Amino acid sequence: MQNKVTQYFKESFTSDLKAGFITAIVALPLAIAFAIASGVEPQMGLYTAIIAGMLVSATGGSRYSITGPTGAMTVIILSTIHSFGIEGLLLAGFLAGAFQVLFGVLKLGKVVKYIPLPVISGFTSGIGAIILIGQIPNALGMVIPAKEHVWETLYAIVSNIDLLNSTAIMICAATILLLLFLPGILAKMRYFDSLPASIVALILSVVLVFFYKIDIPIVGIIPAGLPQIQMLNFSPGLLMAVLPAALTIALLGTIESLLCAVVCDAMTNTRHNSNKELIGHGVANMVLPFFSGIPCTAAIARSAVNIREGAKTQMAGVIHALILLAILLFLGPVARFIPKAYLAGVLILVSLRMINIEEFKTIMRISKMDTAVLLTTFILTVLTDLVFAVQMGMFLSVILLFIRLTSSTDIQTMESYDKSKGINATIFADPYLEKNVSVYTINGPFFFGAMNVFEGKINEHMSISKPHIILRMRYVPFIDTTGIERLKSFISASKRMHQKVYLTSIQPEVMGKIMSDIELKELMEKQHVHIFDSTQEALAHVKKESESKEV
Repeated sequence: MQNKVTQYFKESFTSDLKAGFITAIVALPLAIAFAIASGVEPQMGLYTAIIAGMLVSATGGSRYSITGPTGAMTVIILSTIHSFGIEGLLLAGFLAGAFQVLFGVLKLGKVVKYIPLPVISGFTSGIGAIILIGQIPNALGMVIPAKEHVWETLYAIVSNIDLLNSTAIMICAATILLLLFLPGILAKMRYFDSLPASIVALILSVVLVFFYKIDIPIVGIIPAGLPQIQMLNFSPGLLMAVLPAALTIALLGTIESLLCAVVCDAMTNTRHNSNKELIGHGVANMVLPFFSGIPCTAAIARSAVNIREGAKTQMAGVIHALILLAILLFLGPVARFIPKAYLAGVLILVSLRMINIEEFKTIMRISKMDTAVLLTTFILTVLTDLVFAVQMGMFLSVILLFIRLTSSTDIQTMESYDKSKGINATIFADPYLEKNVSVYTINGPFFFGAMNVFEGKINEHMSISKPHIILRMRYVPFIDTTGIERLKSFISASKRMHQKVYLTSIQPEVMGKIMSDIELKELMEKQHVHIFDSTQEALAHVKKESESKEV
């Protein structure tokens, strides 16, 4: 153990210390900004960055991810506070953490990747739009409490338009310009290439407020010291009320955290443990409410800084948290002078980056149905609450999947194939088979959505009334309960009409479903339905049976 510690300090500590320090400097204004945007006290953002940053870095499954308050969480946090108050938010955060731990224990980390891109993109862009609109008052120097809905914010802006503060507007604009153009300038300077542009803009804005006594809205007093432990309100009524918000926080945090881990892997050629990462975030979210922390998730921007500055181990994230703790303990009196206009400039850029225009263009170019899901999710996210937006986005995606699966299922007769090859060569070379056998090839999943296609072909067959019916199932990837039931009713109906049914070339998974049905097994045992590995075997059986009858 001692050798490992010595080896760490020899090989990695210096790199982790540098990366942790720079990441903490970048995280400081963001932690305060996201707290204010969420409608909570600024110190709660710092508590979250410190506790979550330390816990997740120490226990999570991604080596380089940095965790704390993020823009993605601000809207749902603000909505939860407006609906249930601060105690409702803390309880929702705790429950969200419990959900995430459960996701990790059940090894559901990989399931998140199945959430459709249009839902994720529409949801994330909608959150970006809400953050952008919500920061307009701070950018204009207005003192307006955070609103739950965008139209309330816009109405408040119009109603207080006479309170515009030109100095605040200038500071916000200057912050945006510095964040956009200063990194390129600093990169060319030998000793300042690692200096974050955000810290330069922060120092300049604090100096202006402190020394020139500029009258603009500022962050205000940030209590120095650690937060006191507090108990949560676990009353059944509040617990049930915040459950939907808790699930949304858990899902959103899961998506953001695992997406961040994937980005980190791509940047460093490493592999994260998704389930361990979920458990780490779950534990952090369960602990945070007891220390006045808000729900957390991994932050791609801060994680990228951590990697870019040379982090080698997860200790860089722990060091970043310890540096933030030192700032909270010793520099709180200075942090109170941070202008809200500066924070607005930072968040405006964050929100604009969340609205991925290129992703919008790609989705709109590829599919009209995906575009409908994207725009619906985006509009509902901006104009309604996030829980409803996610629910509707997923519902529309399921409908979209249903439509696509249904349209992919087709049932063809052998007449549509070349009569001189394969199965057709066998059938049309024998007058008995040509006259007495109907062959249908089922292409695609045999599920409830495909029943209308199947019914159409069955009605067509009943008018033909050939005594032998072969269903080729080589291209059926799965069958559901509705498909099994319809198959049984078809076999029974064919039996009443003295017709025999043959199932051929069945995939192993589909065969397993068929064999698990008691009624179907009985039909097989009574030879009302026959199963063959290939259609040629079924045709040979029909031919042999006809010859035996003739004899």
